[in-house]
Amino acid sequence: MRTKVIYIWLGLTLCLAPAASAGFGQGKPSLEYQVKAAFLFNFTRFVRWPAVAYASPDAPFVIGIAGNDPFGTYLDDLVNGEQIDGHRIVVRRYSDIHDLNNCQLLFINFNDQAKEKAVLAQASHKNILTVSDADDFIKAGGMLQFYNENNRVKMEIKLEAVKAAQIDISSKLLQVAKVR
Repeated sequence: MRTKVIYIWLGLTLCLAPAASAGFGQGKPSLEYQVKAAFLFNFTRFVRWPAVAYASPDAPFVIGIAGNDPFGTYLDDLVNGEQIDGHRIVVRRYSDIHDLNNCQLLFINFNDQAKEKAVLAQASHKNILTVSDADDFIKAGGMLQFYNENNRVKMEIKLEAVKAAQIDISSKLLQVAKVR
C-alpha cells in the first residue's frame, strides 16, 4: 500500500509541482529543491541496487551530495528514521571525490564542469545512481537529470548508463521520465 501511495505522490509531484525560482530563505531550500529532495528520497522506493553496492548487510543506504548543497537540512529531515530494504537511509556530503565508496545515490552540484566530470569518472564502475540538474548532465555521462519544463520539475534518465551500473529502475519511474 505504501508503494502505491508513493507512486501516486510521485506522479502528482511530476505533474503539479511548480519549479520555483532559486532563492533560499532562512535555511529552507526553495520549493524547487524541496521537490528535488523528495524525488531523491522516493528514488529509493523505485530503484534497486545490487547487494554489492553496500559495504555490509547492515550498511546504511547513502544519499550523497557532491559539490554545493542546495537542500540544507531539508533532505536530512526528510529521510530521518527511514529505511529501504533494511538499510537505514542517511545523507552524506562529500568534499573529496575519492570518498564516494559506500554511496548508492549521488546528487552532483558543481559550477565547474571539470569537477563534475571528475566525480562522474570516480562514480563510474560503481553502483552509484548519479543525479544532477546541471545542463547536459546526461551528455556528460550522468544517469538522471532534473530539468524544468513549463514551470515543472521533470527528469530524464540515461537507461544504458543505469544498466551498466547494475541498477534496476522500476517501470513505474520510467513511465514518468524521459528515457534515452
